[in-house]
Amino acid sequence: MKGLTTLAVATGLALGFSATANSQNILRGEAGAASGSTAVIMQLLSKYAAADSKITVKVNTGQTLTRSLLKLAAAKIEVAITPVGAFAAMTKGRGPYKKLGDKAKAASKNVRSLFAFLGGHFHPIAYADSGIKEFADIKGRTVFVGPPSGSASRQSIGIINAVTGYKPGKDYKAVKLGWGAANQAFEDGKFDMFMRPQMIGSAMIEQFGASKKIRVLNIPEKVRKSAAWQEYEKTPGRTLDLLPAGTYSNVVNNDKDINAAAYVMMVTVNKKMDDGTAYKLTAAVFDNIAAVHSVSPALHPLTIETAFRNNVVPVHPGAAKFYAEKGVEVPAKLRAK
Repeated sequence: MKGLTTLAVATGLALGFSATANSQNILRGEAGAASGSTAVIMQLLSKYAAADSKITVKVNTGQTLTRSLLKLAAAKIEVAITPVGAFAAMTKGRGPYKKLGDKAKAASKNVRSLFAFLGGHFHPIAYADSGIKEFADIKGRTVFVGPPSGSASRQSIGIINAVTGYKPGKDYKAVKLGWGAANQAFEDGKFDMFMRPQMIGSAMIEQFGASKKIRVLNIPEKVRKSAAWQEYEKTPGRTLDLLPAGTYSNVVNNDKDINAAAYVMMVTVNKKMDDGTAYKLTAAVFDNIAAVHSVSPALHPLTIETAFRNNVVPVHPGAAKFYAEKGVEVPAKLRAK
């Protein structure tokens, strides 16, 4: 939390915004882990923006996306991948933005979206010989929930609570580390369960089971109908989706579909980006959607018709122009004023 507050001061949130735009042909973009969908989407956007419109997007991966959102709002970067839930928290000055309060709320007004997409699924992983076959079995165990900052750890804790009612520190030990250190620690046997958000079919998940089999825990069907799960899904961008049977070869329960918590992300820009640039960035993805889909099955849910699903950020007028030309109507609640 201290890091966010320090960043806010450094980027000018405490003193008001000065939205100085970079050259419209050289943009700074930030995304999450290099192995995840946020980096893939940003890199594809960068590739096709350069090819089609001679716009360079310099992509910086491995970033904490809640911080990237603050930097975007202060016009310190031009494009960012933003978790839907993080923006919702920002508009209320809650969660990772609690200490910023009204400054976070003001910052949120500087953000516009290009489109939303299914970011991935939380894979609750345990080694097959750990004795953990369902969420209830983590009682008294050590669980990696996510990095110290960012939204992943809060979401992991929320998933566990919605499924079991368990609380960290009381029913299980919650560990927070950076992603790289956490990956190694899991392979070294330091955690009993590892909550790892990744795309469907992730090579990283497959690799975890290369030396010995792993299990991806299923969210029981009865849970999705429970009041606790309905409460969990009240946070924008949270949903339930399937990991289809056969997705991984090194998962012992991969003969069945697995219910998994999924999350929605958005490609966001500062509201002062010129309309032409926002138009071209949006076109870079959807005019090349077949090529985007060819990269990974995890990207197949992204279509121009699903571009607003679970989105909570007003659509940039330049992007809205692109959708209008394609005959796709921006929902009234997402039209920028």
